[in-house]
Amino acid sequence: MDNETNKYETPTLQTAADSGSVTAAAQNILDKSTEAYGKAEQAVGEAYEKTTQKVKETYEKAKSYTDENPGKTILIALGIGVGIGLLLGAGSSHHRSRAGRIAQPVVNALSEIAHEFFR
Repeated sequence: MDNETNKYETPTLQTAADSGSVTAAAQNILDKSTEAYGKAEQAVGEAYEKTTQKVKETYEKAKSYTDENPGKTILIALGIGVGIGLLLGAGSSHHRSRAGRIAQPVVNALSEIAHEFFR
């Protein structure tokens, strides 16, 4: 019987040792996951800050341009409104092809004008 007891004790000790290494491995994975999450959170935060800064800069440029050129700004806004109106009006069935042919070049031209002014 003494022999049988030893048979059963050895696997139990190995299982305890294995469970310790499994716990250590799980903790290691958890630590690495936490570190990766922290790095990802930091990268997202930095990207958000950079994006916010660029948006503020672009807004300030647009604001100063509108202060310096109110007439051009009104014409650009009017042109954009007409382009959007033509695009939305292109949905009617009997004027679809004509409106589509007119709207696309108008929108492209207005986009290029706005892009040149705000660059």
